[in-house]
Amino acid sequence: MSETESKEVLSPNDWDVKIQHRNRNRMKITFKLSQDEAAAFDSFKEATCPEGLSEESFVKSIFLLGLTTLEQNVTPKMAESMEVEDGEVSFDIPDEGIPTEDTEENE
Repeated sequence: MSETESKEVLSPNDWDVKIQHRNRNRMKITFKLSQDEAAAFDSFKEATCPEGLSEESFVKSIFLLGLTTLEQNVTPKMAESMEVEDGEVSFDIPDEGIPTEDTEENE
């Protein structure tokens, strides 16, 4: 990468995420990316999306893969917490780049 090129990065801190609960128990989740992040996503998609897979199917597979990975991480800890009386179990949910109340106050 040359000095004039900038590295394209997806940063969840900058995303505008909207979750709308709709009628008939439906939900709409929207991620709004900046122009740079959209370019980063396109680069990621070009590098990893199997040939012939639509963009919509690719995004669905990323979402489901994330949910499956989270479930695989949380399920054993939930079982462990059921075995422990009055104990607390922490879940290793990655929070890299996700804003917290502490980080928002420091900005």
